[in-house]
This record gives sequence, structure tokens and C-alpha cells, in this order.
Amino acid sequence: MKQVITLILTVLFNFSIIVPLEAKADVNYSEQLTDVLKLVEKYFYDADAVSGNEWKSSVEKLQEHIDRITGPEQFALKVNSLLATLDTSHTYYFSKGNPKRYQLLGIFKSLYEQERSDLFVYEGIGVDTEQINGHTEIVSVFDGFPAQKAGLRFGDRILSVNSSEFHPINSFLGLAGEVVRVKIDRQGKKSELNVDVANIDGRTMFEKAASLSVRSFDHEGTKIGYIHLWSYAGTQYQELLRQQVLWGELSKCDALILDLRDGWGGADLNYLNLFRDPIAKTTSQARDGSTGAYSGVWEKPVALLVNERSTSGKELFAYGFKKLRIGPVVGSQTAGAVVAGRIFLLSSGDVLYLAVRDVLVDGIRLEGQGVEPDVVVDRPRASFANEDLQLQKAIEEILGIL
Repeated sequence: MKQVITLILTVLFNFSIIVPLEAKADVNYSEQLTDVLKLVEKYFYDADAVSGNEWKSSVEKLQEHIDRITGPEQFALKVNSLLATLDTSHTYYFSKGNPKRYQLLGIFKSLYEQERSDLFVYEGIGVDTEQINGHTEIVSVFDGFPAQKAGLRFGDRILSVNSSEFHPINSFLGLAGEVVRVKIDRQGKKSELNVDVANIDGRTMFEKAASLSVRSFDHEGTKIGYIHLWSYAGTQYQELLRQQVLWGELSKCDALILDLRDGWGGADLNYLNLFRDPIAKTTSQARDGSTGAYSGVWEKPVALLVNERSTSGKELFAYGFKKLRIGPVVGSQTAGAVVAGRIFLLSSGDVLYLAVRDVLVDGIRLEGQGVEPDVVVDRPRASFANEDLQLQKAIEEILGIL
């Protein structure tokens, strides 16, 4: 069991197969599909699922119509429809037209040549979007990036960019350093914002966003600190958190809200030690009589924020946080995406993410189930865009503890 848990927590660093990039004048989607199928059938954790009649039937249907595919976006869509029949997280095809492809490769940055900026860098404004009921909606606005500075918010519907249909990559291609006009619908009111386009580096973007998310809320003399770890896939995020709560701006606060909503997982269960009882407490005194104390942990109240896009290691962290009763877990049920994943960089430059091991936690399968918060609060997109009902509830819970 220990080996399996370690696997999911370290998977973002240890498991990757690199298929060298090759430039091809003519795209042969039949060959690309064959490459994907070989990897799925060799590495997917459930051998029965990819050898049974249902899988074979779905594959045959796609192969029959493969010649009708006209472009990489359509190919990715068809492959993901096929992979969806496996009903497992960490199983997705990320094309070069998907920002998450660059983000994921950035998480695995140590495995690739750093000079290959085409693997990690894309032009954008610093948002994640989803297609919801036929509309493109913003589900994440990364702290410190152009979208946030321009006033874009969670729940905004993007109608167009420079009067053309929105595409998460193509709308900004070749426009880094320039300004684009982003037309949005915010609760039925249409407006247009000028937004800078930036080169976004998947290797550094989440650490930057986490650093710039740090702030505090004052309530009748009580100071509540806040930090949003958009990704927890790397020790640098834990070190950032540790530096902040022990010596930085957050150390001066009376309580803390740790936001693990959205982004990527990757957290290690050992990270919970920052919030557990200290091994020992030390005190010191200088010759001038000044004293100091150090325990190496955060000993004040803390609340954890999660939502339906808190995945993988973040869910393990939430599970442990709740089990140890460190503080209230607030938000919505986590994604239920708790298996060990592995990435494959394909000859096309696209990325296949594949579940390679099932995972149990205390004998419980969180995949497809997730972690239920202590305090369930949804964040409806119909609410006022400047309101974060989950964050507001976390503040209320903290004030109740204080």
C-alpha cells in the first residue's frame, strides 16, 4: 500500500515516456491513432478494460471513420471520446491546441531539454476555460496574469477575441506583447476588455500565480491570511507555503485559508506535517535579552478550500487534512481523480496522459468518489462574479474558530 501511495504522489516526476518529435508534411491520423492505441493497450492500468469487446468495438468505429478527420483538433476530440469510454481520470489526449498540454509538460520539465520552449511556452492571457452548455466559460483566472489585471473573472463567458471566435491557443498566436479585445458576457451584460497577451511558461506559471495570490483579510482586528496553490506538483510549492506561513507575510496572520481549488494535483501526504503538532519547540535569547520561539509548523487555525476541480494529490491532501481534523474543509466535492498517471510525448508533439495504476487510500478507492468537504458550499456561476461564496464561507468558519 505504501508503494502505491508513493507512486501517485511522485508520479508527476517519475513516469514519462518520450517519443521524439518528427516533422511530417502529411498528417496520417490512422498512424497517429495506432500509436495511441498501442500505448493505451500496453500501459492502461486495467488490462481487461482495453481488451474487452466494448473497447474493441469503440476502436473499430473510430478506425472506420479515421479518414474523415480533417485536423488535429478533431483528431483530439475523437480520441478523447474513445478514452472517455474507459471512465478513468488521468486519461486524456492533449493536443498542441490545448494550454494544458504546455502546463503538463511544464510539470514534467526535468525530463525534457529546457531549450525546447515549444514544449512549455504558449501565448495567452492566463485563464483556463471550459465548454459549458455550449458556451466558453472562464473557470480559472491565474493570479498576476493579464486576464486578472484586465478584470476578467470566474464565470465570465468569452464571446470573441478581436471579433473572432475564441480559441485558447489560436486566438493569441503570435500576439505576445500586444493587446487583444476580449468580448465577454457577464450575467447577461456584454462588454469588451483590452487584455495584454503574454508568453506563459508552463514551468513557472503556477509558482508565480501562487506567490501573487498571497493576501490577507481584516475583520475587526483579526487578520486572516490566504494563499492559492494552483498546482501542488512539486516541492517548490510546499516550500513557498512553508516560507510564507513561518516567516513571510502570512506568518503575521491570526489564521490561514489554504486554497487548493482548480489547477493540478501532485501534493504529498507529508506536506500535512506543516499543520500537525510540532516535534519540539525551541526558544532562544540574545545577549540584549530579546527572545524568539520556533516550532517549524503552523499552529494557528487553518481552513482548506477544495472544489470539483481539485484533483489527484490535492484530494489525498484533503483526505488527510480531514482525517487528522486539522481544520474545516470547505467547498464542493473533489473531482474523484485519484489514480497514478503517466505522460507520453508523441511524435506529433501532442501528449497522451494515461492512468497506469489504480490507487486505494486506507483501503478506499477515491477514484470516481472524491472527498466530501466538512462544509459543502457550491460556487454557482450565476452568482455575482465578484463574489466567491466558498471563500466567504471559509472566512466565516475561521472566524467561528477564533
